[in-house]
This record gives sequence, structure tokens and C-alpha cells, in this order.
Amino acid sequence: MELSPNNQNEDRKPILTADGLVQTSNSPFESTISQETQTSNGIGTQCQLTVDQLDIEILPIIYDVVRCVEKDPLENAVKLRESQDCNHKIFELQKRFESAREQIRQLPGIDFNKDEQLQRLELLRNQLKLKQQLIRKYKDTEF
Repeated sequence: MELSPNNQNEDRKPILTADGLVQTSNSPFESTISQETQTSNGIGTQCQLTVDQLDIEILPIIYDVVRCVEKDPLENAVKLRESQDCNHKIFELQKRFESAREQIRQLPGIDFNKDEQLQRLELLRNQLKLKQQLIRKYKDTEF
């Protein structure tokens, strides 16, 4: 138990560092790690997406918009109808862009800048190496 800035008792969980030490952390990733743990345990309320789960299909709609713009009918009635169809397709494209933006905002780690993401990636790689070494050491141990 540690005291928080509000002088309240705060339970901090130990974290395994890249060099194999266990410590409590004040890093910017601490809240993210605990949120990820809560989400994986079913405690979190937001559904976090992965890149594979993103549904961003905009190319067919862009193709339809370009085809619609390329058409050049001679009659005014046909021009009006084609213009309305084109406006509808552009509106559909705008909805797809907004949907893509919302999905991207739900990706984990999107709120970190590039340096923080690279720092986190390096930390996770070091943890992976450490765990692989521990597994090898455990497998080599005879009972």
C-alpha cells in the first residue's frame, strides 16, 4: 500500500521490468497495463478492437463515386437523378469515414505518441526475451 497524491491508501501491483526486477511503477503505461488487465478479465466496459477486427471498406464506395462523377448524361432529368445518386454515394462515403474514425479511436494504444509507443514496444520485447530465457532455463532444469 502506498499513499496517492490525495493521501489515500493506494494498492499498487508489482510489475516485472525488462531487467527482471519486480517493482511498482509510476510510468505513463501503468494505467494502460491495469486497464488492459481489467479488460482481459472482463472488468472493463469498453470493447477494445484489434486491427484485424476493423471494418474499413471504402475502396468500393470511392469507385462508385468516381464512376458516378464520370457519367455525363445529356438530358436534364437524367442529370438530376445522377446528381442525387452521386450525392447519396458521397454521403455514404462520409458515413464510412466517420465509422472508420470511431473504430480507430477504439484501438488500444492510439492515445500514445510515437515515442511512447516505441518505448512500450521495447519494454514488451525485453519482457518477452526474459520470459523466453526463463522458459528455457525451466526446461533445462532436471527434477
